[in-house]
Amino acid sequence: MNRKQLLIALVLLAILAVASAAVILSDRSSWGPADSRAGQNITAGLRISDVAEIAIRDAAGELHLVRGKTEWNISERAGFAADTDRIAALLVKLAELKIVQSEPLPADQRARFNLVEPKEKGAPAAGAVLDLKDAKGGTLAHLLLGKRIVSGGALASNASAEANASGRYLTAGTDAGTLLAVAEPLAEVESTPSLWLPKELVRAERAKSIASSKDGKRRWRVTRESESADWKLSGSGQKPDLQKATDLASSMGWVNLVDVVADPGKVDTGLDHAVVVAAETFDGLSYTLRIGKQVGDNYYVKVAVTGEPRQARAPAKSEKAEDKTKGDKDFEERRKKLVERLEREKKLDRWVYLVAKGGVAPLLRDRPGLMPERKAPARKG
Repeated sequence: MNRKQLLIALVLLAILAVASAAVILSDRSSWGPADSRAGQNITAGLRISDVAEIAIRDAAGELHLVRGKTEWNISERAGFAADTDRIAALLVKLAELKIVQSEPLPADQRARFNLVEPKEKGAPAAGAVLDLKDAKGGTLAHLLLGKRIVSGGALASNASAEANASGRYLTAGTDAGTLLAVAEPLAEVESTPSLWLPKELVRAERAKSIASSKDGKRRWRVTRESESADWKLSGSGQKPDLQKATDLASSMGWVNLVDVVADPGKVDTGLDHAVVVAAETFDGLSYTLRIGKQVGDNYYVKVAVTGEPRQARAPAKSEKAEDKTKGDKDFEERRKKLVERLEREKKLDRWVYLVAKGGVAPLLRDRPGLMPERKAPARKG
């Protein structure tokens, strides 16, 4: 690099430095003047292991997440297990959350920042109250979350802006007169129970037979000799449509949860005259879905899982030693995962669920509906 090029490079670096400083000063000015609380933890001294309950109140309702012996549960969903990953992510955020800026908050300005307690459902200008409690019910942290902040310190005023928010206004503890700003929108703090549910319900993988019945009468049954074999329709020499039979296996192998019915005794689920779909797997497990009435885009569903994973693998004929070693290792790893999953799945018969229509629609087909579509005869010219 010659002298002229070096001078040009230095000038460009100086310009960039000035521009960067201007941006930083601009961002800092949008938060207001510096104060002594900047950089402090919003939940100073919080230990995640001490949190035994998370309570959320907002304009939509109220939610209580309670830590049990082995998992978190949702009180508003009859004690069904909550999404532990979502809870863990929130608690880590709260433990590490730092104050960016603080300033006095006059009482007549609270509504502007949505920092009004949600005393009534649907209250205008209401924020979201977040309480963390210990095992004895003592309060570990109390936050009132208000409007979200987009870049430049502006208030998010619509759904699109909220989705791109970079921070949030809030008050902490009993100090309602101090406005705090944090560089985290805390978007997951909502009282809607379904948002805190795990998406996976059951996974009836590697099905070897699937049967459907209603009111004790068989509707159809399909089987296959191996995972690579074609499906056959029992009781006839007919073959089902290959794609429709594959859809049956896919539906049983990927049953996702929409919601848990908090009090099924108060609704007409239609489960007393359900379509019953039962699958047997190559792993020695049995899965039964009872599909009741449709409500909106979902169906009421009950689940039952029985059986135990096979203890040993049947080696293939003329299997080489190295293939046997690898096959046995893969079998044991899969069996371990199945055992862990079954521990959860066998408890699922306690609740009634809502499952998306698209997920169970293939299972509701009758026998003619599984057959290949008849092609219209060609017109004679």
